[in-house]
Amino acid sequence: MDIIETIKKRKSSRTFNQVALKPADKRDLENFIIENSKGLESEVVNFRIIEKNDADRQMKLDFGMIKGHNTYILGTAKSSIDSRVNYGYLMEKVVLKATEMNLSTCWVGYFDYSYFKEVSIEDGFEIPSIVIIGYSDDRQTYQDKYIRFTINASKRQSWGKMFFNYKLKLPLTPEYIKKYSDSLEMVRLTPSSGNTQPGRVFFDDTANEFHFFKKTISKRYESRGLHDIDMGIVLSHFELTSLQSGLKGRWLKHTKENVSTIDELQYIMSWKWE
Repeated sequence: MDIIETIKKRKSSRTFNQVALKPADKRDLENFIIENSKGLESEVVNFRIIEKNDADRQMKLDFGMIKGHNTYILGTAKSSIDSRVNYGYLMEKVVLKATEMNLSTCWVGYFDYSYFKEVSIEDGFEIPSIVIIGYSDDRQTYQDKYIRFTINASKRQSWGKMFFNYKLKLPLTPEYIKKYSDSLEMVRLTPSSGNTQPGRVFFDDTANEFHFFKKTISKRYESRGLHDIDMGIVLSHFELTSLQSGLKGRWLKHTKENVSTIDELQYIMSWKWE
């Protein structure tokens, strides 16, 4: 998988052909899910591919604006920030694998839990989000184009608003952080709830660490835990691009005493450049 090309290729589909996954596609994706179930701090998420055959009972999503869906990927995670971040981190890897396989996907944060009676949810756990998967209707509808336009789906924040020097709090430039410029650019291209992009990255050039922070852009999304999932997607893009570029590193979680507080931002995790 060329991760940069795959990230650039991926986009949300909202009109699907209502057919089951081909057996080979389903098998390959299930194998990938099994092999990539262990995430941040070794937390495991067991995702499942669930197919629904009853078109009359199709769940309404985005007020009915997503059409033709009948196959979903989902799992459960602890009702905590760290677990939701891990959920997004692992699920985005599945989404990118699906993209590489020419399957279409759409992240969904608001849905009817009761629709998935196949999934047992323990106390203290939740289904943080789901991903629709399938074969996109090649005819992009006016509705699809309108939705992408209203949320500025193709627009992304600039480097100067997302990436900073940890000590000086000044914006980073691709020239300054040349080895990791692709990694940060792929962070800039991450999908997010309502295209809000809550991720902020601070590079500590003394410790050779990237500190990832969350900025609450939408109180609605934050209350639902969707910004946490957005942050997991950020971490996934950063890691996959870095590893493809031959940049070795590892994730670590600093204590509050070891990471400076930054106004309006919540510390999530750090990448140690080795």
